[in-house]
Amino acid sequence: MSELATFLDIAVSGVGLGALYALVAMGFSLIYKVTGVLNFAQGQIAMVGAYSVVIFGTTSLLPTALPAAAAVVVTILVGILLGLLLERVVFRPFIGEPVLSIIIVTLALGSILEGSIAFLFGRNFKAYPSALTVDWSVSLPLGASIQGAYALAAVAALAVVVLLLAFFKQSVVGSILRASASDEQAAMALGVSIERTVALAWTISITITAIGGILLAVSSGGAAFSIETTGIIIFAAVVFGGLDSILGAFVGSIIVGLLQELGSYYLEGGTAVYVPGTSVQANLGAGFGEILPLLFLLAVIVVKPYGLFGTERIERL
Repeated sequence: MSELATFLDIAVSGVGLGALYALVAMGFSLIYKVTGVLNFAQGQIAMVGAYSVVIFGTTSLLPTALPAAAAVVVTILVGILLGLLLERVVFRPFIGEPVLSIIIVTLALGSILEGSIAFLFGRNFKAYPSALTVDWSVSLPLGASIQGAYALAAVAALAVVVLLLAFFKQSVVGSILRASASDEQAAMALGVSIERTVALAWTISITITAIGGILLAVSSGGAAFSIETTGIIIFAAVVFGGLDSILGAFVGSIIVGLLQELGSYYLEGGTAVYVPGTSVQANLGAGFGEILPLLFLLAVIVVKPYGLFGTERIERL
């Protein structure tokens, strides 16, 4: 394979990985855009979506397994119900409370969700039903190709970003959500129900995040706790694009995915050396694929503190 074909393969894989991140990142950005909440439980919510397919699509916990497609549909419905439940029970009492209090609540929620999954399954990898195994790829020009799971993620991410942008700009409900996000007090004075807008935002966000969790699991053949650890990378993508920008979350995720894949291939392939005094062999570039997006994020934030598409806020003292 030529160097150009290799580069294109790595770049396409990066775009696919970024598309997987984008689904979870857009859910994160949606919540911040409407409610101002930094939901640090986003990675754990994605993991719950991934493991829910295991619950309904296998006999790990239930005596009878649903067909794979039905298990995915039920998982999405569970995501909708979870969004409504969390908004009503957990987040509604904190409307108007200090931001730090809400952040602590999201951290606690993430720990609860993580502990619940560990209690039910342990921290073991759980394979998906064979019907959800994606072992095909799509051929692209110039000899490149993209894995089936990445192709599905790219289509889903594009569909979600287009639908969300159209929803906020063209629909009445989307206009109400934008008004609530812009000035909550003014929206309440005009008769807007803040509780309903917050409930809708959480429901849409968690549903999108659950879909992202499912596709992350499909890309690796099953659910794993490593999905939860992607939360930091996804948060970096959201900050890079702009916390309150759904388009920014999408673009930021694609760039982060590209940097991670290119960094992993070109920078983790460094010269192998032996640690002096031991027989341990180390790689000079090991682990740099995950670090490169964060370094790039720091460089961008220095120049654009609100990210690429984030709203710049000016406060008068």
